[in-house]
Amino acid sequence: MKRSISRVAMAVALAMGATGMVAVAAPAEAAKKKGSSGEYSKEFIAVYQPISAKVDAGDTAVAAELPGLTATVKSPDEMLAAGQLIYNVGAKTSDQALQYQGVKMMADSGKLPEENVGKIYLAAGQLGYNAKDYATARSYLQKAQPLMPNDPQVPALIAETYVAEGQFVQALDLIEKSMETSRAAGQPIPDTTPFRGLAIAANNGLNDQAFKWATYVLESSPRPEYRGEAYKVLSALSPFNKEEELDLLRLMARNDGLTVRQQYMAYLQGADSRRRPAEVKSVIDMGIADGVLDGSSAIVSEELNSAKGRMAQTLKEIDTDSKNPSSGNEAMAIADVYLGYGKAAQAETLYNKAISMGVTDKAAAMTGLGIAQADQGKFAEAKSTFQQITTGNRSTLAKLWIAYVDSKTAG
Repeated sequence: MKRSISRVAMAVALAMGATGMVAVAAPAEAAKKKGSSGEYSKEFIAVYQPISAKVDAGDTAVAAELPGLTATVKSPDEMLAAGQLIYNVGAKTSDQALQYQGVKMMADSGKLPEENVGKIYLAAGQLGYNAKDYATARSYLQKAQPLMPNDPQVPALIAETYVAEGQFVQALDLIEKSMETSRAAGQPIPDTTPFRGLAIAANNGLNDQAFKWATYVLESSPRPEYRGEAYKVLSALSPFNKEEELDLLRLMARNDGLTVRQQYMAYLQGADSRRRPAEVKSVIDMGIADGVLDGSSAIVSEELNSAKGRMAQTLKEIDTDSKNPSSGNEAMAIADVYLGYGKAAQAETLYNKAISMGVTDKAAAMTGLGIAQADQGKFAEAKSTFQQITTGNRSTLAKLWIAYVDSKTAG
């Protein structure tokens, strides 16, 4: 299934600064100092000098003369000087084809000052990408990468060259490796990076990858619109069973992630007004307040009436049963209902009891325990609880809950 996701706009700005150029000695001056056996031939200087003078005087109508200049280029120094001049003409006339030609000549000359090599390679990659010369652009960017290891735009643009060629898996692998490198170096990962990965995967039918990248987005403390898109992907591509999905929907409800009717209806079905009436009522109230659910619709009003009719009796029953549950499974069922009533402290007690009594699904009980702790603002305890869930689908859920808990304690 191919899903549409808002794409992140990619700004391709030249990397060479305000002037865009490196310092190169004027060929005519260099020839005077070094004589005719220097790096610049008389033929090159004879063509270069009048063009350069015109450009210095503000005359940029020299494009037709540039092929004559390139025809005289024989040495690396001439390649560098000609490339700079051609780039200057392109920059002043907003001609990206000339800019690309010039910067490639500079990059290929082998004569760049050491401190400028990475920037010129990056500029060549950027202009090559704009020119849709993706393979060549990538070759320059790959040369720039070891010279600019802390510049995130280099791997990001390499990835975009792969995307442009339809090599989506290679692009995602590269973005993921760049995130790992940044993480290992203690550098922050902007939320735009995992969101770009999510967009690439979701827009191109890579569902397994999309689910993974949606989790990466949520772990990046994303802006609200990115978080909403990530939750849409998670709920649409969910590999979870009914009870696991309910805990995902609980997370979404707490993190402003319920945004469409389908999500609310899935929550109502999973919670079940016969088992968790207070939770169903709470979800319906939220959906109506957000303008997503229509309280007058038959199915919503029926669910709401059913929940209201069950609430008082259900609370009375669990208050009685909670005093002496017969098994870990019963203790967990009671805890789950308490959670829906917003009675997080009571839920925490019962989840702990369920675990100590040997509940069948310990990971589910641990998930509920962590949620109950988070609902009380006991974020450190909640994180510790979620970190103990390390296998199966619930380990993925636990990571999402940890991201939520971390967001509550950040900054």
